[in-house]
Amino acid sequence: MMRALLLALAIELPALVDEDVLEPSIQNEVDHALSRAPADVAPYTNSAERAYLEVFPASTNAPFAATSKTDVAIKTVSAQKADGRWLSGTNDVTAAAIFLLESL
Repeated sequence: MMRALLLALAIELPALVDEDVLEPSIQNEVDHALSRAPADVAPYTNSAERAYLEVFPASTNAPFAATSKTDVAIKTVSAQKADGRWLSGTNDVTAAAIFLLESL
């Protein structure tokens, strides 16, 4: 009996959470970040993958398609500055970050 219990505990179960569906708490953070973003930003016209690489240029070794929506949301929201904008170095990439969050 004890052996069966230990075997049952040792079996790794698959994750019950789908990381490509934003949990309500993450969606709340995304909505809050979008509400803090400036309203005078021109629309972004490139793809979501291009937006990701503009916001996080050092992440070229981890393509957007291989990253979960939850990870992208957390990383993007965390990169927002106090004034509501996103910067990559000295470049203002707010339009790309807004597009990225809205595409989630």
